Amino acid sequence: MINPKATHRVPLDQSGVDLDKVFYLGLGGQKCGSSWMQAYLARQSGSDFGRLGEYQVWEADLGSVFSRYRVPKPGFAGAVKGALKRRLGLAMPRDYLRWRMQTDRDEYFDYFAGLLGKPGITRTGDITPSYAALPATMLAGIRDGFEARGIPTRAFFAMRDPVARLRSHMRMDQQKGYIDSSENEAEDMRSFFAGPEAAARMRYDLTLAAMEQSFAPEARYICLFEEMFTPAGVAAFSDFAEVPADPQAGSQQVNARGSGSAPLPEELEQQIALHYRPVYEAVARRLPQITTLWPSARWVLTSA
Repeated sequence: MINPKATHRVPLDQSGVDLDKVFYLGLGGQKCGSSWMQAYLARQSGSDFGRLGEYQVWEADLGSVFSRYRVPKPGFAGAVKGALKRRLGLAMPRDYLRWRMQTDRDEYFDYFAGLLGKPGITRTGDITPSYAALPATMLAGIRDGFEARGIPTRAFFAMRDPVARLRSHMRMDQQKGYIDSSENEAEDMRSFFAGPEAAARMRYDLTLAAMEQSFAPEARYICLFEEMFTPAGVAAFSDFAEVPADPQAGSQQVNARGSGSAPLPEELEQQIALHYRPVYEAVARRLPQITTLWPSARWVLTSA
């Protein structure tokens, strides 16, 4: 059983909300298959996820490691071009669109409401992995912003073995030049795993708590990366999203990045697992199968 909360859509008891129109808020996690989830939903009949793959609007307010997502104010020429395209109903430049949404949050809600206002469109969303760091107050604000426009929000979050996720995350950040890289992955990981860049996206326990404070059980979905691409995993996600299940879709990974082939030293893996003990414990209370699906869980949990 992948998600004990999954169910067919149930009325959310919100006056004026049209349950035929849904906004999906994907919270990541980063390097946990969120690109696949977005692509799976986006290709369904009735979907329009708009201009961007990841909108990266809300996390900039958190500052710290997320400050780089703040879009600078466009120059005169860029502002004129963007404003003209917006007035004519044309696709706005990506950075201009993000800047508009970050500086006026009504732009965010109205943009997606506009997509849902198109004939035949019933499904849209923003799947941005960094949203895993959003606190409950921000998640509730997003929910309420759409509710005010008669649109229910449904949130989903995927999780992966923390050691594997951290390795994939570190490799990506090294390739993008965010952090330094050496020839020794283990030593790089010793410097990385407890730092702010890693921790900001590794606290599944905080994300789960924020989701549960902000969304009713029928409006939230959690799953494991390790089960996501199986026929049962595809079926469970499809059931939550109320779309036809495509068992073959699990073989179509999107934006996949490996976590490295050579294992890390066992003492380092143990150190990482113990550092993130609250993460393992919080996930195990909800999805106890991690005791067998997450190799690094052996340092914190037992299968007994």
